[in-house]
Amino acid sequence: MITIDPEDRLICLRAREVSADHHGAALPPISQASLHRKQSMAELLQGLSREHAAFVYARGTNPTVKVLEDTLAKLERAEACKCFASGMGAVSAVLFGLLKAGDHVLFINDIYGPTLELAARLEEFGVTWSRAFAQDIESIGAEIRNETRLIYMESPGSTLFRLLPIKKVCALARLRGVLTIIDNTVATPLLQKPLQLGADLSIHSCSKYIGGHSDVVGGAVMGPAALVEEIFYKGYMLLGAAMAPFDAWLLLRGLMTLPDRLSRHHEDALAVATFLKAHPKVRKIYHPAFCEEDAALFEKQMLGHSGLFSFALDAAGFAETLAVADRLRLFGKAVSWGGAESLVMTGHKADPGADKNLRVPGTLLRLSIGLEGADNLIGDLEQALS
Repeated sequence: MITIDPEDRLICLRAREVSADHHGAALPPISQASLHRKQSMAELLQGLSREHAAFVYARGTNPTVKVLEDTLAKLERAEACKCFASGMGAVSAVLFGLLKAGDHVLFINDIYGPTLELAARLEEFGVTWSRAFAQDIESIGAEIRNETRLIYMESPGSTLFRLLPIKKVCALARLRGVLTIIDNTVATPLLQKPLQLGADLSIHSCSKYIGGHSDVVGGAVMGPAALVEEIFYKGYMLLGAAMAPFDAWLLLRGLMTLPDRLSRHHEDALAVATFLKAHPKVRKIYHPAFCEEDAALFEKQMLGHSGLFSFALDAAGFAETLAVADRLRLFGKAVSWGGAESLVMTGHKADPGADKNLRVPGTLLRLSIGLEGADNLIGDLEQALS
């Protein structure tokens, strides 16, 4: 059983607390206004000079969204947070806001696919990038170039869920004058606090565990106030991926139950992974708790893992893998993850062929463990594998 920080539990619950002006509403009211009138032109002009903090136009700052931003900043122990219409809105604002022609980005570990697609698009604007899969700090250091501006990492990484020595990577980057960014979506702010390990920025897709009900899309960037403000003006405002007030309200609702949901996801995923590890038709489990190489990092960096992990089948190929997934009854066939329902997804969008040296095996299935109960899910997997 994971132990949620008591302070974090209160932060999640107290997101609903608002001033007396709102008549004791159980959740912050939805401020749907697209603009805010001022008492004078001087006040309006002053607001326009600081739209990251003043309520002027909804593309900038909104009262309901601001409550969410303040709450997420507290959870990540960050000075500031900016929310976006999607996780990719957050990623785009960071990369467009901080990079210029001639800069280089080093991506470490398995990275969310659309993030790499965006990096490829940035090549047309003179930004270069490279990938490294090493876990040791010496090999990572060898990948940093003179023109490297950002190190962008995921830990746990997408799909295979390997861990990185975050503290060491961030210390090395700081010595080299490089900013560090981590996608912390899988762990959530409750299970890992990368800013306290030295990362400059933490990015989240709020659509996953923070929302928790598969009914809202959103993103967030957290870090030092000055750096978040720079991203606000250079990336957020100009790209226009503004979070809607209703979406912020849904995310605030989701945060109220995040500690309890995450505890159940963690426990049930461990139970399901333990079952699969012993199954004769399963070749390997990809879960931080089952990776001997990452055991020390897991103990040091994380309070637990969420409900997301993968496993490779001892199957003939991609077609047989799809057949197993199709036999599952409780696992929905869908992208994304983090909701109350369990989901299954392949490691590839198309048959990768018979190459056995692929980093992501062709027989890999990713599971998002929901809230149906470990025994029910194990029973479903058992019949699908039989």
